[in-house]
Amino acid sequence: MNQSRTFREKVILTLAGSLALIYIFVEFIGEPLYLEQKGQEQKIESKILFISKYHEILNQTVYYREKEQASQRLSEQLEKLFLSPPQPALAAAGLQKSLEDKARKTQIDLVQVKTEKTKYAEDLLTVPVRITVKSSLEKLSRFIRLIESDDRFLVIEELSIRRINKKEPEQLETRLLVSGFIQERKPEKLRTT
Repeated sequence: MNQSRTFREKVILTLAGSLALIYIFVEFIGEPLYLEQKGQEQKIESKILFISKYHEILNQTVYYREKEQASQRLSEQLEKLFLSPPQPALAAAGLQKSLEDKARKTQIDLVQVKTEKTKYAEDLLTVPVRITVKSSLEKLSRFIRLIESDDRFLVIEELSIRRINKKEPEQLETRLLVSGFIQERKPEKLRTT
Protein backbone atom coordinates (compact mmCIF):
# COMPACT_ATOMS: atom_id res chain seq x y z
CA MET A 1 0.00 0.00 0.00
CA ASN A 2 2.88 2.22 0.74
CA GLN A 3 4.21 1.56 -2.64
CA SER A 4 0.94 2.42 -4.26
CA ARG A 5 0.85 5.70 -2.38
CA THR A 6 4.28 6.49 -3.49
CA PHE A 7 3.31 5.53 -6.96
CA ARG A 8 0.24 7.64 -6.53
CA GLU A 9 2.30 10.41 -5.02
CA LYS A 10 4.76 10.08 -7.89
CA VAL A 11 1.95 10.42 -10.39
CA ILE A 12 0.51 13.44 -8.51
CA LEU A 13 3.95 15.00 -8.16
CA THR A 14 4.69 14.34 -11.82
CA LEU A 15 1.35 15.76 -12.78
CA ALA A 16 1.83 18.80 -10.50
CA GLY A 17 5.35 19.30 -11.82
CA SER A 18 4.11 19.04 -15.38
CA LEU A 19 1.36 21.57 -14.70
CA ALA A 20 3.87 23.89 -13.02
CA LEU A 21 6.19 23.59 -16.02
CA ILE A 22 3.30 24.22 -18.41
CA TYR A 23 2.20 27.27 -16.36
CA ILE A 24 5.77 28.63 -16.27
CA PHE A 25 6.16 28.01 -20.01
CA VAL A 26 2.86 29.69 -20.82
CA GLU A 27 3.35 32.60 -18.39
CA PHE A 28 6.98 33.44 -19.12
CA ILE A 29 7.58 32.19 -22.66
CA GLY A 30 4.30 31.58 -24.51
CA GLU A 31 2.39 34.72 -23.50
CA PRO A 32 5.27 37.16 -24.22
CA LEU A 33 5.83 35.48 -27.59
CA TYR A 34 2.11 35.71 -28.34
CA LEU A 35 1.96 39.40 -27.31
CA GLU A 36 5.05 40.18 -29.35
CA GLN A 37 3.56 38.40 -32.37
CA LYS A 38 0.30 40.33 -31.88
CA GLY A 39 2.27 43.62 -31.69
CA GLN A 40 4.13 42.73 -34.89
CA GLU A 41 0.84 41.97 -36.64
CA GLN A 42 -0.57 45.35 -35.54
CA LYS A 43 2.55 47.12 -36.79
CA ILE A 44 2.26 45.31 -40.13
CA GLU A 45 -1.45 46.20 -40.38
CA SER A 46 -0.73 49.86 -39.61
CA LYS A 47 2.05 49.93 -42.21
CA ILE A 48 -0.24 48.30 -44.77
CA LEU A 49 -2.92 50.89 -43.97
CA PHE A 50 -0.33 53.68 -44.28
CA ILE A 51 0.89 52.35 -47.63
CA SER A 52 -2.66 51.98 -48.95
CA LYS A 53 -3.50 55.57 -47.88
CA TYR A 54 -0.24 56.73 -49.47
CA HIS A 55 -1.19 55.02 -52.73
CA GLU A 56 -4.64 56.60 -52.57
CA ILE A 57 -3.03 60.01 -52.21
CA LEU A 58 -0.60 59.28 -55.04
CA ASN A 59 -3.47 58.22 -57.24
CA GLN A 60 -5.32 61.44 -56.40
CA THR A 61 -2.43 63.69 -57.41
CA VAL A 62 -3.60 63.45 -61.01
CA TYR A 63 -7.06 64.55 -59.87
CA TYR A 64 -5.66 67.48 -57.92
CA ARG A 65 -3.36 68.48 -60.78
CA GLU A 66 -6.36 68.58 -63.09
CA LYS A 67 -8.27 70.65 -60.52
CA GLU A 68 -5.31 73.02 -60.22
CA GLN A 69 -5.07 73.40 -64.01
CA ALA A 70 -8.82 74.03 -64.23
CA SER A 71 -8.48 76.62 -61.49
CA GLN A 72 -5.62 78.31 -63.34
CA ARG A 73 -7.64 78.38 -66.58
CA LEU A 74 -10.58 79.90 -64.72
CA SER A 75 -8.28 82.45 -63.11
CA GLU A 76 -6.86 83.39 -66.53
CA GLN A 77 -10.36 83.74 -67.95
CA LEU A 78 -11.37 85.96 -65.04
CA GLU A 79 -8.25 88.09 -65.48
CA LYS A 80 -9.29 88.76 -69.08
CA LEU A 81 -12.59 90.19 -67.82
CA PHE A 82 -10.83 92.89 -65.81
CA LEU A 83 -9.01 95.93 -67.12
CA SER A 84 -5.36 94.98 -67.55
CA PRO A 85 -3.28 97.61 -65.73
CA PRO A 86 -3.94 97.41 -62.00
CA GLN A 87 -3.46 101.18 -61.56
CA PRO A 88 -6.76 103.06 -61.89
CA ALA A 89 -5.32 105.90 -64.00
CA LEU A 90 -3.75 103.52 -66.54
CA ALA A 91 -6.88 101.35 -66.59
CA ALA A 92 -9.03 104.44 -67.25
CA ALA A 93 -6.73 105.50 -70.08
CA GLY A 94 -6.92 102.01 -71.58
CA LEU A 95 -10.72 102.00 -71.31
CA GLN A 96 -10.89 105.47 -72.83
CA LYS A 97 -8.74 104.39 -75.79
CA SER A 98 -10.87 101.28 -76.25
CA LEU A 99 -14.05 103.40 -76.34
CA GLU A 100 -12.45 105.79 -78.83
CA ASP A 101 -11.50 102.83 -81.07
CA LYS A 102 -15.05 101.49 -80.91
CA ALA A 103 -16.39 104.97 -81.79
CA ARG A 104 -14.06 105.09 -84.78
CA LYS A 105 -15.21 101.64 -85.94
CA THR A 106 -18.86 102.60 -85.80
CA GLN A 107 -18.19 106.05 -87.34
CA ILE A 108 -19.75 108.09 -84.57
CA ASP A 109 -18.49 111.50 -83.50
CA LEU A 110 -16.92 111.80 -80.09
CA VAL A 111 -17.84 115.06 -78.43
CA GLN A 112 -16.35 114.54 -75.01
CA VAL A 113 -14.55 111.80 -73.08
CA LYS A 114 -14.02 112.25 -69.36
CA THR A 115 -12.60 109.88 -66.78
CA GLU A 116 -14.49 109.99 -63.51
CA LYS A 117 -13.39 109.17 -59.99
CA THR A 118 -12.98 105.47 -59.24
CA LYS A 119 -15.36 103.84 -56.79
CA TYR A 120 -16.14 100.44 -55.34
CA ALA A 121 -19.10 98.48 -56.70
CA GLU A 122 -19.78 95.03 -55.26
CA ASP A 123 -16.38 95.12 -53.51
CA LEU A 124 -14.50 95.64 -56.82
CA LEU A 125 -12.78 98.83 -57.91
CA THR A 126 -14.72 100.43 -60.77
CA VAL A 127 -13.18 102.74 -63.37
CA PRO A 128 -15.96 104.89 -64.91
CA VAL A 129 -15.55 106.86 -68.15
CA ARG A 130 -18.23 109.33 -69.22
CA ILE A 131 -18.49 109.70 -72.98
CA THR A 132 -20.66 111.98 -75.11
CA VAL A 133 -21.25 111.06 -78.76
CA LYS A 134 -23.24 112.34 -81.74
CA SER A 135 -24.62 109.74 -84.11
CA SER A 136 -27.60 108.15 -85.72
CA LEU A 137 -29.65 105.57 -83.86
CA GLU A 138 -28.23 102.74 -85.99
CA LYS A 139 -24.60 103.73 -85.35
CA LEU A 140 -25.33 104.22 -81.65
CA SER A 141 -26.80 100.72 -81.38
CA ARG A 142 -23.70 99.26 -83.08
CA PHE A 143 -21.48 101.22 -80.66
CA ILE A 144 -23.40 99.91 -77.65
CA ARG A 145 -23.26 96.37 -79.04
CA LEU A 146 -19.46 96.67 -79.37
CA ILE A 147 -19.21 97.81 -75.75
CA GLU A 148 -21.39 94.97 -74.50
CA SER A 149 -19.57 92.33 -76.55
CA ASP A 150 -16.12 93.41 -75.39
CA ASP A 151 -13.82 90.70 -74.01
CA ARG A 152 -13.59 92.61 -70.76
CA PHE A 153 -16.51 93.05 -68.43
CA LEU A 154 -17.87 96.53 -69.20
CA VAL A 155 -21.11 97.97 -67.86
CA ILE A 156 -23.08 100.89 -69.25
CA GLU A 157 -24.32 102.41 -66.01
CA GLU A 158 -26.01 105.48 -67.44
CA LEU A 159 -27.45 106.21 -70.85
CA SER A 160 -29.20 109.43 -71.78
CA ILE A 161 -30.24 110.26 -75.33
CA ARG A 162 -31.62 113.47 -76.78
CA ARG A 163 -32.31 114.71 -80.28
CA ILE A 164 -29.97 117.39 -81.56
CA ASN A 165 -32.39 119.16 -83.92
CA LYS A 166 -36.00 118.66 -84.80
CA LYS A 167 -35.43 118.65 -88.56
CA GLU A 168 -33.21 115.56 -88.40
CA PRO A 169 -34.75 113.22 -85.81
CA GLU A 170 -32.09 110.56 -86.49
CA GLN A 171 -29.27 112.78 -85.20
CA LEU A 172 -28.82 112.06 -81.48
CA GLU A 173 -26.54 113.21 -78.74
CA THR A 174 -25.90 110.45 -76.25
CA ARG A 175 -24.18 110.47 -72.88
CA LEU A 176 -22.93 107.15 -71.59
CA LEU A 177 -21.22 106.22 -68.35
CA VAL A 178 -19.19 103.10 -69.11
CA SER A 179 -17.51 101.30 -66.23
CA GLY A 180 -14.78 98.71 -66.30
CA PHE A 181 -13.43 96.80 -63.33
CA ILE A 182 -9.99 96.37 -61.85
CA GLN A 183 -9.07 93.20 -60.03
CA GLU A 184 -8.69 95.02 -56.74
CA ARG A 185 -11.02 94.23 -53.89
CA LYS A 186 -12.39 96.68 -51.38
CA PRO A 187 -10.18 96.78 -48.27
CA GLU A 188 -11.54 94.78 -45.30
CA LYS A 189 -11.99 97.84 -43.10
CA LEU A 190 -14.21 99.47 -45.75
CA ARG A 191 -16.26 96.32 -46.42
CA THR A 192 -17.76 96.09 -42.97
CA THR A 193 -19.13 99.63 -42.98
